Amino acid sequence: MHQSCSRWGAILAALTVAGLVAARAGAQNLDPGELAAALALPIVTGGQAPNPIKNTPGDVIVLDDAALTLHTITNGRSTPVLLRLDAISGDPPPTGDVWQSDSFDCLLTGRETVTVLAIPAGAGAILFAECSTPHATGGALAEPRMVAAKAANGILWVAAADPATGTTVSEDVLFGDAVVVDAALGQAYSFSAINFQAGQEFNDGDKIFRFDNQEYARWPSTLAANFIAPTATLAAELILFTLDGTTGNPTAPRASVSGLAYNDDELYFDFQHEFDCFDIVPLAAITPNFTFPFLGSLSGHLQLVPQPVGTVGTDVHDASYGDANNSRRRPVHGWIVQSVQGALLPGGQPIPGAPALGVDVPAAWARPLTQGRGALVPFLADQDPTLDTDPLL
Repeated sequence: MHQSCSRWGAILAALTVAGLVAARAGAQNLDPGELAAALALPIVTGGQAPNPIKNTPGDVIVLDDAALTLHTITNGRSTPVLLRLDAISGDPPPTGDVWQSDSFDCLLTGRETVTVLAIPAGAGAILFAECSTPHATGGALAEPRMVAAKAANGILWVAAADPATGTTVSEDVLFGDAVVVDAALGQAYSFSAINFQAGQEFNDGDKIFRFDNQEYARWPSTLAANFIAPTATLAAELILFTLDGTTGNPTAPRASVSGLAYNDDELYFDFQHEFDCFDIVPLAAITPNFTFPFLGSLSGHLQLVPQPVGTVGTDVHDASYGDANNSRRRPVHGWIVQSVQGALLPGGQPIPGAPALGVDVPAAWARPLTQGRGALVPFLADQDPTLDTDPLL
């Protein structure tokens, strides 16, 4: 449903700007630049590559039409930490008709770094990692891990836990990043994790992660990103996700954002976008107004505000963590990715007389979305956003 009246645009503009520049006293949400108690990283594989389990050692798996993701995670403290990981599916139906998760643990010694490799395998992915296991006489030994995941694309959720008990802890000791190598397009890009800091030193230790500023910091109310206007040879995509849901729920969490996009002369247009749990969406697919020359300039910026959205059918998660009206304002975060092969800049941009420029080989770049200082406000009587990955409850 598209609305373009000037009154709606003015109201959204006011709300968005307020969210981006909220006063310091209202800054209760996560901080992308600090160590964290939990991380969200993208899993991007796609394609239908050969199943690596069937390959003998020494074989080279050629990813002609797929991608792989390298997730690098570091324990920033001098003592061990247990990583509790969930590979959460973001695939559309039929494989993604249940919001699925595959869980495993990975022990890191003090200052240790681990790389979790995700490669495509049929409708899902295989995750590889070298973790640690304590040795009886002290120190640690390497523990190879290989996990079959239902997520060809989605989110790798990583939470810090106590190595002795396995319970999650409110300690900001992790940082991480991801590298996506897209074989089909012949390009690669990298970006930082979305970092979720600990709340007010309270964590009940389970795998129900409450973003309430008690267990974990709240999500932001507003997101933004600069972009170079897409053309036939230059692409711009948003990687968006929400974690306000219960894994295994037959209904994937539905998220909705309203937005404004501005060109370099501050002329704007509004847009809306909805998705289930995880989405990789080109800006041009949201609306052609993002593209050059419709944007009216070489570059611009966009702002996103999560909106209440209803669920078709019964939302089990809203019944557990809300007012059971099957409607929630789900938080959203993510990254922007741009890539080019061929013409990069048309002649006369950004100023008259500038030459047209292009590249013969594929190139790509990416970064997390910028966030406002204000925290997301739940819809009506809903509880704060919650990620429930506990299979025992």
